[in-house]
Amino acid sequence: MSSSREITGKTVLVTGATSGIGLEAARALARMGALVLVGARDPARGQAVVDEIRVRGGRAELLPVDMASFVSIRAAAGRLLSAHPVLDVLVNNAGMASRRRTLSPDGHELTWATNFLGPFLLTRLLLPALRKAPAARVVNVSSVGHKSGRLEWDNLELERGFATFRAYGNSKLALNLFTRALARREPGISINAVHPGGIATNIWRSAPAAARWILEDDAAAARLWDIAEKATSSS
Repeated sequence: MSSSREITGKTVLVTGATSGIGLEAARALARMGALVLVGARDPARGQAVVDEIRVRGGRAELLPVDMASFVSIRAAAGRLLSAHPVLDVLVNNAGMASRRRTLSPDGHELTWATNFLGPFLLTRLLLPALRKAPAARVVNVSSVGHKSGRLEWDNLELERGFATFRAYGNSKLALNLFTRALARREPGISINAVHPGGIATNIWRSAPAAARWILEDDAAAARLWDIAEKATSSS
């Protein structure tokens, strides 16, 4: 957002808005005049952020959502669509890394569910509201860690060979591929993935050849879309 005039009066959802990048983004967007929907897994912590923003003169509302739970995501999307038919900006920021392979409530590896399947489902559910905005944006908070990603189609959720950074890198690579596929499917929406540690760096061009082939592979992006669609529609 290059100026506060571009965001004043806009409705923005930031997931994972109770700490770190999400919290600072929520604060900044509120200062710029946006109505910030604070996406939070912990309602108490989320309400604390809402209260802080309001005390400082901003506008904010709480949206409880656990990005690892399809039931929670669907409920949150339903509440948002009922209260806000138009959504100007979606910031898919919530993310995590797990030291051990654990499963989400829907039976998916937790890192994969939180960092990829959750944003995939939430974004698709909110497309009706995004399409109504005059200049909608989706911002997927990714990571340079995507460079280490290696997607094995028969082992996407790492039933074999789980390691913390391997799971994290794969989830961020999947998120980038989703960004690419969504941008092609929704030309009326500005859709981007960002690496917050070095946003000005062209991570696509600097990716090693082993990772670059899949980033440029539309067939891989389409296949991953189909896999995510099946996973998120079955629960």
